[in-house]
Amino acid sequence: MSYLVLARKYRPMFFADVVGQEHVTMTLQNAIEQKRVANAYLFSGPRGVGKTTVARLLAKALNCDQGPTTQPCNTCSCCVEINESRSFDVFEIDGASNRGIDEVRNLREGLRYSPNPGKYRIYIIDEVHMLTNEAFNALLKTLEEPPSRVLFIFATTEAHKVPATILSRCQKFDFKRLSNKMIMDQLRSICAKEAIEIDEDSLRIIAGKAEGGMRDAQSILDQIIAFAGKNVRSADTERLLGMIDRNLFFRVSDLITNSDVAGSIQLADELFVGGVDFSDFLLGLAEHLRNLLVIKITAGNHELDVSEVDAEHYRSQAPLFSSEDLLRYIKIASETENLIKRSLNPRLHVEVALVKMVKMGKSVELSELLQTVAELKKKPDSILIQQNAADKRSLFDNHRVNQFFGGSAPSEIETLAAAEPEAIDTTVSLADIESKWPDFVDDVKKKRIALGIYLSMAWPKETTGGKMQLAFPPDCSFQMSNVEKDSVWLQDLLRETSGCNLRFCCMIDNSDYLAQKRKWMPIVDKRREFEDLLKNNAMVQHILDLFDAEFAE
Repeated sequence: MSYLVLARKYRPMFFADVVGQEHVTMTLQNAIEQKRVANAYLFSGPRGVGKTTVARLLAKALNCDQGPTTQPCNTCSCCVEINESRSFDVFEIDGASNRGIDEVRNLREGLRYSPNPGKYRIYIIDEVHMLTNEAFNALLKTLEEPPSRVLFIFATTEAHKVPATILSRCQKFDFKRLSNKMIMDQLRSICAKEAIEIDEDSLRIIAGKAEGGMRDAQSILDQIIAFAGKNVRSADTERLLGMIDRNLFFRVSDLITNSDVAGSIQLADELFVGGVDFSDFLLGLAEHLRNLLVIKITAGNHELDVSEVDAEHYRSQAPLFSSEDLLRYIKIASETENLIKRSLNPRLHVEVALVKMVKMGKSVELSELLQTVAELKKKPDSILIQQNAADKRSLFDNHRVNQFFGGSAPSEIETLAAAEPEAIDTTVSLADIESKWPDFVDDVKKKRIALGIYLSMAWPKETTGGKMQLAFPPDCSFQMSNVEKDSVWLQDLLRETSGCNLRFCCMIDNSDYLAQKRKWMPIVDKRREFEDLLKNNAMVQHILDLFDAEFAE
């Protein structure tokens, strides 16, 4: 007798034997018991998860001599013929090779005959999404009004390619990928029946390689048994499947934590000389970094599909990284894996990716950055250490970086910029202020960019009693509050540039006054102003280098 592969030998014979698809098998059994069997079903899901197997079980349950029943006997002629794929009432059709309208017409011709000896005439069409549009159209009327005792079961891995007109005429069941634990339990049971000794690491590797498919897992196990015999160890499994040593990935983690650029180049050389597939390496590295991220986020409480030794290694390394950095590393590995698929020099891209990970600076939390900026504002002397203390303008420029990010000028700068207060001027007319206003706003922008932008949204509305009332649009309360906060500094600058000594008062104007009065649009080229500030101020460059920052649009 010829050898029967494990995937066929241990194919489920009853609904209860199907692993991981209880939501499907339970519904079908209830439909049989309640005599609510539909005329068309669509089974969709990944390969090797039981779609065709469940279709056969449903066919047996309906045609069994004791049926319809949820427990086919597997001994009557109908059950045996279905198990051996030679039943005259159950037709398994490959949709990929019988996809044309002629094949569907021949199928429809066969519908005229009554089932014999079974109770139902059942058509199982695998990979139904491969049928042509004409073939699908030929099926529509049959699905709408099927002959008595005729049942269609469609199986597909790509349900989105099946026309909506077909989907609406079927009951649709989505099959799930199986968990690694389910696959390992099933493989362990098979090995026990076959008198095969296999270690847990081998089962874990096979389950991971199968990617949720039981058939793939059984096929891999068959191959490993042929290679290693009755005693299977993880070393044999890794060797046969070409698995990459997980220690290589832990080496990458060590290189990153040690900032070892030379070591990253050496590792890339070892991968190349060792013939390691770069795509597999990057996919494995992304999975490795993902494991570190999971341990980091869950504080080590999540169970990984790795050996206990590796799990302990992950728990020891995870605290050395931040979640943000791990996400950045995963992105680099994934993008590089996509890049090398169309590259003639994959080694170069792998080297660049490893060096980029090693040299990449640590992420800085926004809260920490804001706290640092706040501390710099409180300690102006630490900022001014590289400037000439005798040059008041240089001192002022050093603090412009705070104003660029919307901060308020420290009191020390106000002291440098402000002259001795003078008497409030009650004779300045509104017309005089309006004629000087655009130039004044430009002066403010040159000294404090953010404040100048806020001020450009306003326009003088009234000058009485030594006060200048500024009108802001209704949607500019934020800008108005910042102008009010720095009104003393603005008052001093107005006196220096125009000779007018007026107190600033701000208000929200809901009328059309601003639309009538304001004659220019506040156009700001932020990038140009930032580059000018960067060119003329060494402290800005120092802060950019400190935080590894760049201009963002």
